[in-house]
Amino acid sequence: MKKVILSLAVAVLTITGVFAQENTDVQSTTTVKKVTQKGTDVKTKVVAETETDKEIIKVEDNDKQDQASKVITKRDVDSKVVADDVSIDAANQQGQIAIKQRQEAELAKNIAIQKEKAAAEAEKQRQEKLMQQQKELEARRAALTKRPEGMAKLKKD
Repeated sequence: MKKVILSLAVAVLTITGVFAQENTDVQSTTTVKKVTQKGTDVKTKVVAETETDKEIIKVEDNDKQDQASKVITKRDVDSKVVADDVSIDAANQQGQIAIKQRQEAELAKNIAIQKEKAAAEAEKQRQEKLMQQQKELEARRAALTKRPEGMAKLKKD
């Protein structure tokens, strides 16, 4: 029994000596970000970013004094969504619907005004063309009815 206990004690001390040659230092920084996006519905997202720097100092496994050590640095960045919430802002949604309806009404009104202006312009152009044709007709009639000097006028039957 003594031999078993002694051999276990020697094994534990040997393993401890091996692990004593490696020193670790862990630094962890957690940053919490809250993002709020507003619109018809309010979206809130909370994200926790954990940045971990792990430094391992290794020394060679021999019995020399003043050994050179190696520092190995590992950096891990971990992002985790803590909360993701969507809430509907009814007052904002009603306001947006009212604005949209008002814009549509203004658009319909503007379209009607534009159509009336176009119709009035077309009528004006039609009237001008009719007046011009009337003038041309009078000029042609005058040219056709004009007789040279010395010739008798036409008689209407």
